[in-house]
Amino acid sequence: MSSYLSSGNTQLTGFLLTVVGWILLGVSVGQVEWRLWHLGNTTSIIPTGSVWVGLVKVCYYSGVRLSPQRRTSKVCHAYGRRNSFLPEDIRAIQNILLLACILGALGKASLVIGLRNLYLGIVRKSTACNSFTIGGLCYLSAGICVLICVLWNSYAVFKNEGINFPASFHIPPRPKTQEVGTAISTAIISIILMLLGGV
Repeated sequence: MSSYLSSGNTQLTGFLLTVVGWILLGVSVGQVEWRLWHLGNTTSIIPTGSVWVGLVKVCYYSGVRLSPQRRTSKVCHAYGRRNSFLPEDIRAIQNILLLACILGALGKASLVIGLRNLYLGIVRKSTACNSFTIGGLCYLSAGICVLICVLWNSYAVFKNEGINFPASFHIPPRPKTQEVGTAISTAIISIILMLLGGV
């Protein structure tokens, strides 16, 4: 029985790593800083010359005063997978990350079942190992999906690809330069945790 429990402690550690990685995946999807655009010229609408492009929205600080107390205000425009102006790479990244979230949820469910069976001694070791194997494979697959998205986004940033936003967004179609944003760091930590926990 002690070998089951020591194995269970290892599995519990892997479970905790993957859950934190899965949560960070969700956080990175919601962050707006996947790409940081530097426009090179400032306007009255975007006086900072910086635009943060995320997977679900784009934000910038506007020079248009909404109140006398505030010089600038943060303006965000949300978009979804069905918006026609989005390039194919962002649409694909949105779909792949959705798949990664689903795989993470399935992996979490499988690991919870395996841990429950192991700690309660309900089933034989081979059945518990199957739950851990399925959960680990789900998390490894989710980590690989996120890695593909990070690399794809970084490639688009490296090529300085633009986005034809609607005129109502007041954003030019292409930046002068761009760089990867802080959401990439969150996604990389998520990848590492999911791959480590999945193994």
